Amino acid sequence: MTRWLPATLWVGMLLLIFYFSSQAGSPENSAGWLMGLLRAVAPQLAEQLTPEQLHTLNYALRKTGHGTGYFLLTLLGYWAFRRSFGLDARPALRWAILTSLLRAIIDEIHQAFVPGRTGTAVDVIIDAVGIALAAWLIRQRGKITYTNHAFKVRKNRRPPP
Repeated sequence: MTRWLPATLWVGMLLLIFYFSSQAGSPENSAGWLMGLLRAVAPQLAEQLTPEQLHTLNYALRKTGHGTGYFLLTLLGYWAFRRSFGLDARPALRWAILTSLLRAIIDEIHQAFVPGRTGTAVDVIIDAVGIALAAWLIRQRGKITYTNHAFKVRKNRRPPP
């Protein structure tokens, strides 16, 4: 079961993205949800927000959600390709990036056919930023691990004093 946990979570994230992109919606719908949340968490702030400020906050949160979703999808994809499918680090990262980018493009095409939704290249770019950040993080983690490993190897090769 633990071998397939990463793949299961990755597929779950793919399905979650599909679910959210299938919802007929508009910024007005999510603005109502956001206002309800603000009233529950910070009622004074909710009362002080102008409609323009609410629109800006809603827009920023929606776009942040795009980038964050694809950031997580790429991390989960990398984990799945490494652990569940047994790929080495580089091919796993390539597959995670490729599948995430393809999903981002397909998602925007799909949204063009959902009432109240639009598919835009801007959203694909935002998704790509999330994917790139995840790939960068994975690469940085790999460099740190490799550097530590190389240091240990060099340390063990030193002749005793």
